[in-house]
Amino acid sequence: MTVGFRLLGYIALALLATLLLAVIVVRWQWQIRDAVSDIQWPVSTIAAQTGDAVTATWLGTTTILFDDGETQILIDGTFTRLSPLQVALFRPVQSDIATINYAVSTFRIDRLAAIVPVHSHFDHAMDVGHLANRTSAVILGSESTANIARGADVPVNQYQILADGETRQFGEFAIKLIASVHAPIGQNDQEYFPGVIDMPLRQPARVSAWKTGIAWSIIIGHPRGTTLVQGSGGFVEGKLDGESVDVAMLALAKLSGLGEEYVGNFWRETVVSTAASRVIAIHHDDFTLPFGEVRLFPKIVDNVVKTAGWIDEIVAGTDEVVTIELPPFGQPIILY
Repeated sequence: MTVGFRLLGYIALALLATLLLAVIVVRWQWQIRDAVSDIQWPVSTIAAQTGDAVTATWLGTTTILFDDGETQILIDGTFTRLSPLQVALFRPVQSDIATINYAVSTFRIDRLAAIVPVHSHFDHAMDVGHLANRTSAVILGSESTANIARGADVPVNQYQILADGETRQFGEFAIKLIASVHAPIGQNDQEYFPGVIDMPLRQPARVSAWKTGIAWSIIIGHPRGTTLVQGSGGFVEGKLDGESVDVAMLALAKLSGLGEEYVGNFWRETVVSTAASRVIAIHHDDFTLPFGEVRLFPKIVDNVVKTAGWIDEIVAGTDEVVTIELPPFGQPIILY
C-alpha cells in the first residue's frame, strides 16, 4: 500500500514537473518574435495637415477610422484587448469600457456615421455595441453582427443587415459589402469559431461565442478615391473582378501557415483583380497586447516577415507598379 502511494506521488510529481517545463518553454517561445521593422516596407507618411483630404487612421488589428472632414466611418472598432490566457482558456470576457472611452476621446471619434465589422469574431466586433451606444452611428453587417448589437441593447434603428453586394451611403462615403470567406486558418480548412451567432450575444461571453458570421470584402467609395478593406486573408475566386480601387488594405494574420502559393492567390484576387496601386498592411499585430502597443505575433503563432517576403517576391515578378506600406498607429494618413 505504501509503495503504491509512493508510486502515485512520483507520477504526480513527474506530471507537475512536465507541466511546469511546458509552461516555461511556451513562455520562452512567446518572447521570440520579429520586430515590425524587420518587414522591409516603409511606414505611411503621417498627414501634417489633412485639409480636404480623405484620411485613414489605423488603431490596431483591422480597426480603421476613415474621415473626410465631415463624416467618419469606422471599420471594426475593437479597442478591447484580451490576454493570451483569456483567449486560450475560453474564459468569459467583456468589453473594456475604459479603453473604449479613451479611444473615442483621444482619436476624436465624434462624427461617426457607420461602424462596419469585417466579420463577427471577438477581435473585430466585440465592442461595436458599446460604440453604437456612445454615438449615433449605424452598425452594418450580417445577422451575426446584428445579434452582437442586440445583445448590447443597441436601438433597432442603429443596426442594419446587408445582403451580398448591397451599398449604404453616409455623407460622401459609399459602403459596399461583398460576401467573402475567412482565411482557412483553423481545423479542416475552416476558420476559428465558424458558424453564425443566432441569438443576441450578451457579455460576458466566451471568445468562441463570437462566431464568424459573414466575412466581408468592404469597399469604401468616395468621390476622391476608393479603398478595399480585406480584413481577413480569405478570398472567393473571381468575386472582386470588376471592382476598381485605388488602395487595398490587406490583413496578413496567419497567412504564413497557409503557404506561398496561397498568398500569391490572395494577392491576385485582391490587389491584381481590383487594379489597386497602393497596398496598406493591416491585421499584422499581436492583438493580445495592450491597446496602442504594436508588435508582431510570436513566431510560434505567425511569421508575418515570411509572408511579407513572399509578397515582395510576387511584386518583383510582375511589371505592375504597386507601393506597399505599414500604417503608423493612431496617426492619420492621407488616402487621396
